[in-house]
Amino acid sequence: MLDQIKKIKNVVISEVVNIRSLYNVLLNSINFSSKKRECNLCGWSGFNFFPYGIGIKLRKEAQCPKCKSLERHRAVKFLASKDLENKLFDTLHVAPEIQITEWLRSISASYLSIDLFRPAMEKMDLTALKLEDKSKTLVFCSHVLEHIPDDFKAMSEIFRVLKPDGIAIVQVPIWQEKTYEDFSLTSKEERLKAFFQEDHVRIYGVDIKERLESVGFHVEIKTVDLLPVELIDKYSLSFKSTKEVFICRKP
Repeated sequence: MLDQIKKIKNVVISEVVNIRSLYNVLLNSINFSSKKRECNLCGWSGFNFFPYGIGIKLRKEAQCPKCKSLERHRAVKFLASKDLENKLFDTLHVAPEIQITEWLRSISASYLSIDLFRPAMEKMDLTALKLEDKSKTLVFCSHVLEHIPDDFKAMSEIFRVLKPDGIAIVQVPIWQEKTYEDFSLTSKEERLKAFFQEDHVRIYGVDIKERLESVGFHVEIKTVDLLPVELIDKYSLSFKSTKEVFICRKP
């Protein structure tokens, strides 16, 4: 008898969870006339974005219910689109994120995605690219460099494969003014505490601009903070560590 009661209780709990989940999906899929929230990557509009992240990275309005884009994906399209308009690029997409792929393909005459560990068109190390000099006109590198111990080598390789007047769009988590790294920290626990993520090797500051310039780039910093407040709110673009986009041009 007790076993039957437990089974019934588990079924009821499961159904309640399913109903709540369905309610949340429907709530976020309704197109409200006010269009309180909107995704500039997939066109979704509705009441609110999904929450995302844990600990210091937890926020209530972050992820698009349809395409799963986060603040940084939507922000980079707003901030970089003007620099990428009226031209088709020979594009190198490093560590491709599916939320950005369709947009990049739409502005590309040729498109190549690479990654060392995750699925991509080719397996390739960003610090030793198997690509010819001056073979690309656009490199998109988002949230990659903070994983690479020799980031100067990676930046140099990006510079090498770009043609003159080529553009590299770089994004990294920015938590402070000055970059902090300590290669004596090797355990997951140490890196999580110091860099907020187990597989990060540093916390970048806005002084990453100087690192990018040291390999030859002319760098412009664009930030969400300069966009109209109503646009930031509507598209949920503002998260502390993902406000900046670095537009790097090869002379």
